[in-house]
Amino acid sequence: MIGKLSLKTAVFFSDNNIISSEDIEAYAYGLEILISTVINFMAAIFIAVLTGEFLAFTVCLAAFITLRLHAGGYHAKTHVGCVSVLVVFLLAYTAALRLLSPAGKTVTAAVFLVISTAAIIAFAPVGHPNHPLSDKTKKKLRSKTLILLGMWIVFCIVFHFFRTELSFFAASGVFTSALAMAAERLRLGSEKNDHI
Repeated sequence: MIGKLSLKTAVFFSDNNIISSEDIEAYAYGLEILISTVINFMAAIFIAVLTGEFLAFTVCLAAFITLRLHAGGYHAKTHVGCVSVLVVFLLAYTAALRLLSPAGKTVTAAVFLVISTAAIIAFAPVGHPNHPLSDKTKKKLRSKTLILLGMWIVFCIVFHFFRTELSFFAASGVFTSALAMAAERLRLGSEKNDHI
């Protein structure tokens, strides 16, 4: 549905001489990504407002998105799948916010950071078959990912002493980014084995 809407919009732009006919495919893809991102963003805001966890969602998603942009990660095969994964994650995250004690959040944040650091150092960045990475790009993305990881670790350590829950929020985002990266790496590995 999003793909069809994006294509119709790009064709409309072409028919009205806003873009050239050669650019229809590129604009359709860009619009598809934009619409999908807006839907994900609206879903996140809706759940944040519904649960009253706006700050928790903001910090977690900030950590996740900044790392995900550079480290790579899981790509759902459909837009519905993408939104579904996001909603399931946000509901599980909300449950953790409500069920874990302050001490449990502190321990969980530390465990998340240790696991995430190991995974990100071992695997970042993870490319996608539709968007292969050159060696130069990989080095650049890896460097940015490690700098961002370091910044989020410092953030978690500093706020551990002032506002512990912020450390848990950020560590959850870092961990989710590491999980997305590991999931995509495993998926690509299994697809490669299927083709052998």
